[in-house]
Amino acid sequence: MTQSEIKEYFDYHNSNMKSLKIGYNEMRSQIKTFYKTVDKNGSLIYNLANADSRKIELRKKEQSLSRILSGVQVSWAEESLKRLLYEKDLFNDNQRNHILKKPLIEKWLVSFKIVFCIAYDLMPDNDDFCTQVDVKRERGNLGNELVEQYLLLRKIISENLTPNFAIRNKVQHGEWEFAFEPPISEVFSQRLTDKLNKENIITTTSRYVIVNSIYNMIVDLGRFRSDSFAFDSMTTPFEYFYNKYEKKITFEIEKIECYDLENFIDDIVQKQIRGLEYRNNT
Repeated sequence: MTQSEIKEYFDYHNSNMKSLKIGYNEMRSQIKTFYKTVDKNGSLIYNLANADSRKIELRKKEQSLSRILSGVQVSWAEESLKRLLYEKDLFNDNQRNHILKKPLIEKWLVSFKIVFCIAYDLMPDNDDFCTQVDVKRERGNLGNELVEQYLLLRKIISENLTPNFAIRNKVQHGEWEFAFEPPISEVFSQRLTDKLNKENIITTTSRYVIVNSIYNMIVDLGRFRSDSFAFDSMTTPFEYFYNKYEKKITFEIEKIECYDLENFIDDIVQKQIRGLEYRNNT
């Protein structure tokens, strides 16, 4: 592809991402609006007892929109990967086509490895895809810290990014409350059902941040070199910002693993109650 064609395809995927982000933000706002909903008597529905029929009905709506939110977020993650392939000066045509032909769950890992190999001159002759490279064996060349950074980011992608595509598949195939084993959804799966039911506005928001952080780290890794980095000419932007991104990603992973949706909702409800009381008293 010519540079102008690459830019054109980048713009296509960028436009798709902007549309997905609009949908994501609107859906997220709508879910938060539920937590502030009042009944005809002016009482906050989410402040009612869990057994109240009004609250049960609204929570079903919250669950449905949460499923849509999860689907939009993972679609945004997939389109992020497609846009990444057309970032300027990142991949050549062979590498891009190689990645596009990979299964979806492999695309992020393959992209990251290729960019890492390019950035640190690990790419063998006649191997544009770095299939012969084992980064774990490059400690003598790269040093322990850089290899450990690579391995940690690879683990984060494997455990906190690519598994989400399975969630999106369940959502888009209509398995919103009860999930079934792939590929033909013949056998009920309690494991997948539990995983699906853990998805909510908190986990989905954190997944969004993780994808965006990994995207930026890969772009920093592949595009910029130390001799053109204004902040520190001895390191690359990937190395310079690594700890910052790693802390942010770790924080979001902890939120996913230890989310407290009820406390999150209660904070919004109590803030809304205080606002209503203030307006009624002034």
